[in-house]
Amino acid sequence: MGCNGLGYKPGKACVVSDFRLSQENKNNQFYKLVLHELGHTAGLPHCEIKTCLMRDAKGGNPLDEEKDFCFKCKTFLKAKGWQFI
Repeated sequence: MGCNGLGYKPGKACVVSDFRLSQENKNNQFYKLVLHELGHTAGLPHCEIKTCLMRDAKGGNPLDEEKDFCFKCKTFLKAKGWQFI
């Protein structure tokens, strides 16, 4: 159990750690973790969709299962001015 990051919801700051990330794909997991915490700072809560970047890790490391923001979370972020390629 542990914490990979903390983002205030909504807020202006977040913190992330790579300590518990997988060594094989640490960069990819770190990128997803940063997006997750920035999502919190934008005001997003955790999401129930298993492949969404806003999924609650519940003390584990599900970052390899997460693919992108789900439609609902992405729509929220777009309304906040986020742009997606």
